[in-house]
Amino acid sequence: MIVLYILASLTILQGLYTLAEARRAARYMRASAAAASPDRRQSVAVFCPCKGVDHEFEKNIRSILDQDFLNYTPYFIVESEEDTAFDALRRIGVDHILVAGPSLDCGQKVHNLAYAVKHAGAHEDVYVFCDSDARFPRRWLGELTAKVDSNTICSGYRWYTVDRFHLPTLLRSAWNATALSLLGDHGRNFVWGGSTAIRRETFERLRILEAWRGAVSDDYAITRAAQKAGTRIMFVPSCLIPSHGECSFGQLLEFTTRQIIITRVYHPGLWRIGFLAQTVFNAAFVSLAIAMRSNPAAGALWLAVYFLSASRASIRLSAAGSVLRDSSLSRFAWFYILSSPVVALLYQYNMIRSALTSDIEWRQIHYSLISPNETRVRRSSASAS
Repeated sequence: MIVLYILASLTILQGLYTLAEARRAARYMRASAAAASPDRRQSVAVFCPCKGVDHEFEKNIRSILDQDFLNYTPYFIVESEEDTAFDALRRIGVDHILVAGPSLDCGQKVHNLAYAVKHAGAHEDVYVFCDSDARFPRRWLGELTAKVDSNTICSGYRWYTVDRFHLPTLLRSAWNATALSLLGDHGRNFVWGGSTAIRRETFERLRILEAWRGAVSDDYAITRAAQKAGTRIMFVPSCLIPSHGECSFGQLLEFTTRQIIITRVYHPGLWRIGFLAQTVFNAAFVSLAIAMRSNPAAGALWLAVYFLSASRASIRLSAAGSVLRDSSLSRFAWFYILSSPVVALLYQYNMIRSALTSDIEWRQIHYSLISPNETRVRRSSASAS
């Protein structure tokens, strides 16, 4: 029982700390939700890599084309003209489609972005990177670029929307939402490649093209380069971007494990902390659940652990609701709050899998992540579509 009480004590202390972090992040999101006025004098190049046709692809692309921002040029980058995204973009009427060719030693997304930067936007003031599976509000571009300067990179984050009760899709959303507690007014923010703005001069000063060489993660590479140079990464709460569509359980496990494998390769220190924290939480939660059948004290500790976890999720959900207009936040609030132990078990699975392999599959392309700047690419026969 002594070991159990030690585990419970560590978990409660950990829960109190992460609850405080969640409250701090929520305060920042609410205080910063109001949009700043964009600098309409600066010209912006928007780069959107595409591979295949995502859920409601046309709506996503049109959300980029229809921004309430005058001086910007959107570029859409595909691997080849055989990619189904190429024809879809042409049917939508996109003016600027770049064909980057296949990547040989880095992620296809990274390859597409590097190609686009080299072949377009050489005279633009600001580069913006975004994803084709996200839906951008009309004021997104102005809000994202409003506070970009020579020493500040601005970034948003993704929120997976849920249209109906669909367990794997809800779990993906709840799992992804946990990272919101890590963002705020501090120096530990990270770049999300689905919504990032950086001045061209900063991009060149940080030598991002070199940071991308051999990389599979565009955003982790930018984050590492910015942190090394002491460049600020600002999280813009108003650029919490919805992403629509459902996933299967297989896609849920693939997506979540891929993110953790990438974290292990690009930020091993954070991965080790996460592994330890998840293991302690899950060991305490499960052990207390078993012990409380015969031990009322264990039951009280189990309730305390669950309460802290649920409170953290509730605070996070409320903060997201201050930014997003998404009915699922209220309809499925109970799930986001009560599912935190299940999300923790999913993280545990991801952590164990990531400890055993550095191979991932991303949009039908297989990658072996040797190091942050060394990637081996293996293509399946269907990877061009």
